[in-house]
Amino acid sequence: MENYPEYNSKQKWLHWLTFILVFLEFILLTFKVTLSQYLGGMFMIYLFHKSFGVVIVMLTILRFIVITEEGMPDVLPKDRKFQRILSKSTQGFFYILLITVPLSGYLMSSRSLNIFGIISLPAIDMTNKMYQLFHVIHKVSSYLLAVLFILHIVGVSYHYFWIKDKVLQSMLKGN
Repeated sequence: MENYPEYNSKQKWLHWLTFILVFLEFILLTFKVTLSQYLGGMFMIYLFHKSFGVVIVMLTILRFIVITEEGMPDVLPKDRKFQRILSKSTQGFFYILLITVPLSGYLMSSRSLNIFGIISLPAIDMTNKMYQLFHVIHKVSSYLLAVLFILHIVGVSYHYFWIKDKVLQSMLKGN
C-alpha cells in the first residue's frame, strides 16, 4: 500500500464538523420559512443561525491552534507549484471567511447575541452606517464562502477523478 500523507483525526473532525455546521446554516436560511414552522418560529431559526456561527468561529480558532501545534500534511507534491498555491490560497480564504462571516453577522446586529439560549453577549453600540457596513460585509462574505465551497468541491473532484491521486482520501480514511 502506498504511504500517502493524511490529515490527523483532530483535523478531520474539525474539517467535517465545520462543513456540517456551514451546510446547516445554508439549509436553515434557504428553508427558513418552512423550517420555522417545525422549529418554533423565526426566533429559533435565528437563534440556531447565530449559535452555529459562534461554534464555527470557535472551531476555526481551534483549527488554527491544531495547525500551529501539529502542522499540516503535505498532500501535494512539491513540483505541483500552481496547485499548491491554489490549495493554500483557498485554505487561507476559507479560514478568513469562517471568521469574517460570523463576526460581521454579530456586528451587523443591534441586538445581543444569544448563544443556544444559554449565554448572551451584549450588542455593540454603533452608528447606523457601521451596522449597514457590517451587513454588506456579512452578505458578500457569505456569498464568497459559497463560491469558495463550490471551487473546493471542483478541486477535490479534479484530484479524485482526473489526477487520481489521494488528496481526497487524505481527509477521509482513518489513521
